[in-house]
Amino acid sequence: MLALLLLYTAQGVPFGLASEYLPVRLRQAHFSMTMIGAVGWLQLPWQLKVLWAHAADGPLGRRHGRALLLGLQLALAVAVAAFALAPLSSAATQWFALTAVCATLAASQDVFVDALAVRTLGPAQRGLGNTAQVAGYRVGMLVGGAGLLLLAGPLGERGAILGCAALVAATSLAAFRLRDPGAGPRDPGDLDEGGGALAARRSRVADLAHTQAAPWSRMLAHLVRRDTWPVLALALTYKLGMHLASVLIKPMAVDARWSDRDIGLAVVTFGIGAALLGALAGGLLHGRVSERRALALGALLQAAVCVPLLCADRLGAPLGWTTAAIAVEHFATGLGTTVLFAALMSATRPADAGLHYTLLTSANALAIGLGSTGGGLLADALGRAPVFALSALCCLAPLALLPAWERASRASRS
Repeated sequence: MLALLLLYTAQGVPFGLASEYLPVRLRQAHFSMTMIGAVGWLQLPWQLKVLWAHAADGPLGRRHGRALLLGLQLALAVAVAAFALAPLSSAATQWFALTAVCATLAASQDVFVDALAVRTLGPAQRGLGNTAQVAGYRVGMLVGGAGLLLLAGPLGERGAILGCAALVAATSLAAFRLRDPGAGPRDPGDLDEGGGALAARRSRVADLAHTQAAPWSRMLAHLVRRDTWPVLALALTYKLGMHLASVLIKPMAVDARWSDRDIGLAVVTFGIGAALLGALAGGLLHGRVSERRALALGALLQAAVCVPLLCADRLGAPLGWTTAAIAVEHFATGLGTTVLFAALMSATRPADAGLHYTLLTSANALAIGLGSTGGGLLADALGRAPVFALSALCCLAPLALLPAWERASRASRS
């Protein structure tokens, strides 16, 4: 759990810089919300990682997984440090390019870490395992977002960025704590689902054939089958409403003339602190109720927290109310993300963990790009308030998929 926490923290640092720090600086430079939303597409490697995800399931990924992780971690540390070469005001193109490079390295690292997590965590561990994932990622975002906003003053932007790079380098040690247990079921519950040891052995033979013969085409066909498509649809839609709303929060604070300190404390620090609590609550919820009920509760909560954001916008973003609204939004986001990723992990084939889970999480990453772009475009055209209202409706849409969840999850994993 600690190794997973540290490795996911490393991924979160460049994402926090891109999603928390960069939008503030761009809005202060009078960029439109459409442009700020479009910058989210610099995270496109998180969608494209499916193109190389199968490497985690092959011999190279299994035999040299830790060495590959270490190399990716160190390369990511160097890329983060490169932001310190020149300030954003004089090198915007360089910052945009480095944002895409960091996203590529972090997404590649994520492929191997996710595959190991799917193979290592049993059904009873997936809730807390994904708490480690979401919490680590949020801690990294806290460092890359609030850390830069709060420390850029006393340390200078260059010193704060180099501190972030040092943290990423330090987490590289976690790569040596993870080992791939293999492709087969690892716990009695998984064996029982397959009908015993003989069925599990036969399943592993079928898994090997499946992995070696046209993995891409077979996996895509598996995802869109009549009995499995709700899993992919849920991955695409479950967080879309939250992404429509979240892209507007930092511009709203800047337009209300909040200081960097106010934004760092309220939007990032308190928000991500609440997200960590939400991730813990999501892990506990996943372990105590059925996945279907946990997903339903998460969707309802995500819809509900859009209302305080709508009120904050109508009130002119007062500091106290808006800080509370941001905190509850981040709590719901942390809970929903943990529940969703745990459910997607339950629906992933162990033998194809790298490719299968990456395809599902990439669908969620695609929703980030669509939500960020759509939220920015709609806010420039209609204003923020209608977008917050639309976000609440989008959060409720995945409820229509839940009646078929248990059946679709079992079919997806088999």
